[in-house]
Amino acid sequence: MKSKKISNRWLYIPILILGINFIIRIINQSKIIKQFPLDTVNDVSAYIAELHFLNICGFHNFCGYWYNGFTNFQLSTPGWHFFTYPIYLVFNDYLKAIYISIILIFLLSFIVIYIFGKINKINKEKRILFFFLLFANAAAIGNYIRLGRLPEFFSFFLFTLFAFIILYYKDRKLDWKFFSLIPIYSLIIFTHPTFAVISSFLWISILLVKNWESRVIIGATILTSLISISFWLIPYITNFYNSGGTSKPIGENLLTFGGSFLLENIASIIIPIIFLFIFLIYIKKKKYDKKEILFYSPIIVIALLLLSRLSAFIPILKYIYADVYMGFLIFFTLFIFFKSFKINKKVLIGITILVILSVSINFSHTPWFTEHTQLEKDTLEIMKDIDTSFLMTNSYSKTSYSKAYYSYAPIYFNITTPSGWAKVASFDYYNKLRRFSNSVRNKNCNNLIESAKILKNDYIISYNGDCDFLKTCNLKKINQINNICLYKFN
Repeated sequence: MKSKKISNRWLYIPILILGINFIIRIINQSKIIKQFPLDTVNDVSAYIAELHFLNICGFHNFCGYWYNGFTNFQLSTPGWHFFTYPIYLVFNDYLKAIYISIILIFLLSFIVIYIFGKINKINKEKRILFFFLLFANAAAIGNYIRLGRLPEFFSFFLFTLFAFIILYYKDRKLDWKFFSLIPIYSLIIFTHPTFAVISSFLWISILLVKNWESRVIIGATILTSLISISFWLIPYITNFYNSGGTSKPIGENLLTFGGSFLLENIASIIIPIIFLFIFLIYIKKKKYDKKEILFYSPIIVIALLLLSRLSAFIPILKYIYADVYMGFLIFFTLFIFFKSFKINKKVLIGITILVILSVSINFSHTPWFTEHTQLEKDTLEIMKDIDTSFLMTNSYSKTSYSKAYYSYAPIYFNITTPSGWAKVASFDYYNKLRRFSNSVRNKNCNNLIESAKILKNDYIISYNGDCDFLKTCNLKKINQINNICLYKFN
């Protein structure tokens, strides 16, 4: 016997569960307004520093804070930074600008889903749940709120808008409004190229279901988008594959079922299976409509590539994070489901179980905002004695992350480092940095001093036993606070 349809108001149960967790996380992350994040669960410090570089150095100009000087945004994407920079100009505070940017992107994402959901005749409760399932699931909260992967977050919002517009024109004649995709797609590329790559599958989708006249318009739209950002895109592509630190494709993590990748890899199996299952039921209801099959075929290909792990071996695709694939598939799963299926008791129970599981993963797996301990306070205090360039050794603590200090130092102390966060201009320079790190790990004074000279580095901050090692290298001791030491190369 089929389960009877129930009122959509019952959807407020999973909405409330996700919503309360979302609000708790947003409030917890608001601590970033008053305290610069220095812990290891931390991508956001990179973007804080890059926002500072945009302010001080400008776009595509020489910037001397990292890597003994680099061309700003030659190897990184500036889309989110341009979005957030006006917020910084209003508040004159990078940390406030970061937090407000996060809130604004969530708000814009909700508006897009609410408006386009209404256009697609998805009722209010489903639209609200659509937003929370897409932007407040365990992965989204971990990546966008806690880790602070803000360019990816902004690009995901843009992708959502892009996908809705493509879906809108799937069954409609192209008109002048279709060209709104030019700035949107340009911004996606400008913000996060991996989302641009996966968004290109939607170009294929709409090309497959349109006539030749429409295909010419679509082709012109794509070409105009690429030309409009060629001033940045061409140097980025030219330099990307020659840059250091990009030798290992991130897609290889899909083959690692253990450690920090376990939950991600389990999810990256479950999500494509759910999408394929929902699509099979949907296309059966549509009586295997050829146009629907053609349109969704590129999306099915993505699901199969992720499920089979073949995406880890395909050029370009192997550089895309599993989270990007999963966000892509979750969007279409939710769209097909909420647009085409009724809510019954079994479905409500299933959604609620998934929601509870998602929130449970957040509470058990996603760390809360980490406030400064005495270790961070002492490190920041000892950094006041640095007046030129510095490097750090491993702190052996999850509360202190050397890359975060490399972001903090240019902003608050106006000092430089031969290292940094962004991709390095060459493998040669990347190897020089590795040699420096290895010299401390291997307790080799000669290599340490020689590497420091090559990297034009003056100071080194170390912790615990590494301080004992530095004593043996005939360096000048500047200061020591508890188990943290600062040495200067002669």
